[in-house]
Amino acid sequence: MSAMDQMLTNMTTSGSGAVNSQIFTITMVIFLIIFIVGVFYAIFKMYEAKKPPVESIVLIAVLTAIATVGRIILMSIPAVNLASFIIIMVGVVFGKEEGFLVGALTAFVSGLFMGMGYWVLFQMLAWGLMGASAGFLASRFDSVGFRIVFGLLWGFLYGWITDISAIFYSGTALEITPIIALYLNGVSYDLTHGVTNAVLLVVLYDWFKKMFTRAKVKYLSGHSSDSESISLSD
Repeated sequence: MSAMDQMLTNMTTSGSGAVNSQIFTITMVIFLIIFIVGVFYAIFKMYEAKKPPVESIVLIAVLTAIATVGRIILMSIPAVNLASFIIIMVGVVFGKEEGFLVGALTAFVSGLFMGMGYWVLFQMLAWGLMGASAGFLASRFDSVGFRIVFGLLWGFLYGWITDISAIFYSGTALEITPIIALYLNGVSYDLTHGVTNAVLLVVLYDWFKKMFTRAKVKYLSGHSSDSESISLSD
């Protein structure tokens, strides 16, 4: 085979590989978006099935606004924000569905101010799962040690989930080395996020739990009649 033939063969192979990589990347992005939207829809229907009172929906909106402000006011300091702590506390006090909804909505609403893109879906998923997991494990939060571990762990889990969007955005979905480098570069960010969560869960946990519990008792207790609930799909 001549040198020219070899060069043309290499170019064809390289071009085919690039095309295949792009097709794989696009396919995976579409699949992940459909999956994430499906998760949101399932949680939405679970929450609707509970026939939430109007007060519950208003309270979720207020808590989302608080978490959004907690993210925006400290946006100049990377990985340090109050949003994750507030989302965790919502899950602990109000429940897993509420924790997921406030987490997902916080990412969406804050994205309107900080910039929107398909990566916001991954932020919505990460914060939603953070709030939901806090709700599932609410009974364990009386332990200070557990709160520290939970806060640290979710600092990393949040980063790992949201970094998935960066993998596809950079076009390195089929390359292991750049992916490893991406996650290693995010270690300091994730650690800072985790430490912030842990510190806030130790220092402010009791105060926020009392405050949120009072709001829950005041606005959500005693609403059992159908006349006080609404359908989210109306």
